[in-house]
Amino acid sequence: MIVEHFAYGAITPALALVLSFLGCLLGTFIAARSRASSGGSRARWLTLSAVGVGGAGSWVPHFMALLGTDVPDSVVRYDVPITALGFGIAVVVYCLGLYIVGFGRPSLWKVLPAGIVTGAGIAAAYSTAPLAMRVAGTVGYDPATAIAALVAAVVGATVSLWCVSTVRGNRALGVAAAIMAVAACSTHYAVMTAVRVDAVPSSGSVSGASPLALLTPVCVAACVLLSVLAYATVGFSVRQNTESEEELLRRARDMYSIATLHRAAAARHEERDRGKAAPVPQ
Repeated sequence: MIVEHFAYGAITPALALVLSFLGCLLGTFIAARSRASSGGSRARWLTLSAVGVGGAGSWVPHFMALLGTDVPDSVVRYDVPITALGFGIAVVVYCLGLYIVGFGRPSLWKVLPAGIVTGAGIAAAYSTAPLAMRVAGTVGYDPATAIAALVAAVVGATVSLWCVSTVRGNRALGVAAAIMAVAACSTHYAVMTAVRVDAVPSSGSVSGASPLALLTPVCVAACVLLSVLAYATVGFSVRQNTESEEELLRRARDMYSIATLHRAAAARHEERDRGKAAPVPQ
């Protein structure tokens, strides 16, 4: 039996796409700002970027898209720990990918292996949803579609990492975030298209939490996560502007001090010249 992925129409993919764009935009902006740092400071910024791109930009929209998943003739429930595991996997694999491409100069030979590792990890993160699904039947995969989904995940992750490591400028960052959001949502539906359910009539109830029961805590967590990322982004920009202003003030003070010294030296030279030019009294 093929699983229905648009039970509520276009609202779930549209919501997933918007959330993915916001998460990828903040994560990409933070990754771009990490280039101004080095060593441990850059690693911290890249980790925060992985939370944005992997968590808010990949897993949260993945869950939102799951709200549209339905299986005819059966309720759909989810195992909560396995569902939450996908968030951790998404953040960790994006951390690995960003660490590979985020240190040193970006190059194709760094982005390609990073994209393979991250793409395989994202496919695994999205696969936790079918593993966590509890229905009146058994859940499996179509092998050919699953391989195609894995390829799509690798391509999407490679494009995302290339955008994160090379894009500069606010307008370009916005375009890159939109591309990454489309890639993330496409990967989700590619993975979920491979899911097959063999229905088994059963009079017993299906254990687990319903998607709507998980909606409130996930929405609260998503709002908190996006707020923290936005605060970090704005705080970094404010701190960077403050440092720039302080640097300008320091240079202005140095220039004023140099100009004052020059004027004082010129005044002394002028007084000395006047003394030499004054006539000697007879």
